[in-house]
Amino acid sequence: MTAFYFYLLSVSITLCSQLIETPFKIAITAESPAVVAESDVYIKVSLTNTADRNVNEGVAYVRDLDSAFRFEVRDEHDKLVPKRTYPHPELGTPGSVTFRTIARGETHTQEQRVSALYDMRKPGKYKIQVWKRNPDYDIKSNVITITVIPNDKGSVPKADKAP
Repeated sequence: MTAFYFYLLSVSITLCSQLIETPFKIAITAESPAVVAESDVYIKVSLTNTADRNVNEGVAYVRDLDSAFRFEVRDEHDKLVPKRTYPHPELGTPGSVTFRTIARGETHTQEQRVSALYDMRKPGKYKIQVWKRNPDYDIKSNVITITVIPNDKGSVPKADKAP
């Protein structure tokens, strides 16, 4: 009987020590690494189905963002960037629901307006990472850096000096 329990214990340890294969890979890119202050910040999120079957999912879009993803935005001091606030949150947020199938091996790429959720209107460097939550694990993307450059609209042009 002891041998049987030892066998079960060794099988359990072996199974637990194996890496869980995630059904997706996430990669993010930016159209441009620099954005003018007060402009919207868009990134492209590519979700690749690495499972051995098609994956069906229902997704809500809120403020142009896919709710299947979580976004982490940090400033140049590695502090989390605060979420934006909007007037009258009691009225709800505009959105829609879509159902999609991502075939085995297929990559689904879409633009995400990160600045709709995070306050990235001030000049500086922002690090962005996207992840997809699962009950057993989180799937994380690469990290990209977006530089928000000052908007020169408010500056007054210097007058030429007279000789």
